[in-house]
Amino acid sequence: MSDTTRREDLCEAAPTATEDFADACEIAGQALQDLSEHDQALETLMQIPLSATAMLNMNTRSGGTQELPAGLRAAGAHYAAGQADEEVPGAKEQKPKKGHRRGRIALIVIFVVAALAAAAVALGIYFWPQLQPKPDAAVATEVLEADPDIMDGFAVNDYVEESPYELSDVEVTSMTQADDGSFTFDVTATVANESFESDLTGTLLVARADRQDSFPDLAGATPDDAGWVGTVLQATATTRAIAPVTHDPAFPDGFAPTFDAAAQTCTFASSTEYTFWFGADTVSKPVTYTFDGNAWLRSEGEATSTVTYNGAALEGDYSPTNADASSIASFSISNFDPASNTFAVTYRAVSPGLASDAVSGVISCTISPAEPGDTTSGYVQVDGAVYTFAGEGSSSGGEGSARIQGVFGLDGTLIISMSCDYTRRPLLFGEPTNETMEIAGTLAHN
Repeated sequence: MSDTTRREDLCEAAPTATEDFADACEIAGQALQDLSEHDQALETLMQIPLSATAMLNMNTRSGGTQELPAGLRAAGAHYAAGQADEEVPGAKEQKPKKGHRRGRIALIVIFVVAALAAAAVALGIYFWPQLQPKPDAAVATEVLEADPDIMDGFAVNDYVEESPYELSDVEVTSMTQADDGSFTFDVTATVANESFESDLTGTLLVARADRQDSFPDLAGATPDDAGWVGTVLQATATTRAIAPVTHDPAFPDGFAPTFDAAAQTCTFASSTEYTFWFGADTVSKPVTYTFDGNAWLRSEGEATSTVTYNGAALEGDYSPTNADASSIASFSISNFDPASNTFAVTYRAVSPGLASDAVSGVISCTISPAEPGDTTSGYVQVDGAVYTFAGEGSSSGGEGSARIQGVFGLDGTLIISMSCDYTRRPLLFGEPTNETMEIAGTLAHN
């Protein structure tokens, strides 16, 4: 029946119809119109068209046809017998009593209303789960943000400054509704702060807040304003560094590492300068930080040393500080070459013999750092090294040669061991002889 069908159209009867039939037709038309209006309301609510014809046929869910109640069957038989009497010529016309007619009409109305109610209940039971509200991505976001294990991030904060994490790009990839009314979400999301970014995959359990006590996993969870409550059943994350390390206790000042995002590494060359009275040593050590998906791991490379010598501090005159070096009449350093770390020693020494002449000469020396030894451990500089010098040269006496070895002291001194040739004259008789003079002691810079 169309939406525009009028009750008057339904109740139109033939001119020869009896009064009982006309009354029944009118009541049945009213019932059908009520049924049509009810169908339209259900269709608007559920978006599911209903069939009034199916209800009038009284079909069951199994496809069978319901049998009319006994009262209606008797009324129908009586009504049919009355019609048969009217069709027999000469038969005596018998008009049914008014009370019986109204009873039959009432039974018809009851039958129609009962069928309509049964259909509405069946449809409601079938479609009720589909009509219930369902959680969405906003609920998933609230559940994730309420979980401290997620919002605290997935990386260790060693070598970086801590900063708060934020949740973004939450997507529900699947949602399953269980028979108990709960929902299981599979979600993906991004959790990031200033140092790290994690791609999150997780599973959530969500239910209506009024049923929270039915789910042990939801114990202690806080419902949201929309009446949902949820928890994170499991979560995994793949984490990467998005910024370099920011600090290292070994480098309190000037820490500025280079970040390689593709390799997930940071590199930094530490530089420490050690100064001493004749120069300085700059020690560099490469440090590499590698992010393993959970933390920055620190490793150090081999240290390199770059020593520069101060020629102005080295050059000048030196004098003996004890009797052992008293044979040195003069000693000076000059002509320092920073490219080769060499210098020249010009000396004058007096032999111990009474008749011997003083000797002099020039020795070319080279500076080199060394590991401390038994005899040099007292002269270790602030960088942990011992600085020595050695060279060969000339002498004005004897065979004409001279040699020197020495160590730079801590306070502007030189500790030397020197030998030089000289000629020894006889005291009274005989020929002169070539001798070697040994000198060992400490010289201080004037």
